[in-house]
Amino acid sequence: MKFVLLLFNIKSNTNIGQLIRTANAFGAEEICVIGRKKYSSFGNQRTASSTQFRHFYKVEDALEYYKSQHYDVVGVEITTTAVSINESNFEKNTVFILGNEGTGIHEKILTQCDYCVYIPQFGSGASINVNTACGIVFNAFTKEWGNHNSIEGYKFESS
Repeated sequence: MKFVLLLFNIKSNTNIGQLIRTANAFGAEEICVIGRKKYSSFGNQRTASSTQFRHFYKVEDALEYYKSQHYDVVGVEITTTAVSINESNFEKNTVFILGNEGTGIHEKILTQCDYCVYIPQFGSGASINVNTACGIVFNAFTKEWGNHNSIEGYKFESS
């Protein structure tokens, strides 16, 4: 199975760079960027050059494209109908949409998702950083993959 990170309405350039790095580390097929073509990718640790990108001006066009390619569109958002990431069994190629740092995923976009997942929390905070959420979700998606990059010393060597 493959997965795509859809970047829409992420405000912080540092978060964008970190999301690129995380998506690359977990083997995302591509990162889909909505709207602006120019953005800072500060913090990506030189992974942007080896990451595939796709661009759409409107989120609706991106969702239509991925659905035509038979991807599930999954919102990572706290909603009354969301399923715990710990109980999710991903069965198809998946596009993950993560919410804006302050406002989350807009209701109009949530209605276009096939379903939503949330990350259980136990502390006093209302949510977690978008890049941290991304890593948790991608780890859950890839946990059955098995053949990760080899370890050389204290780092992974890409294959």
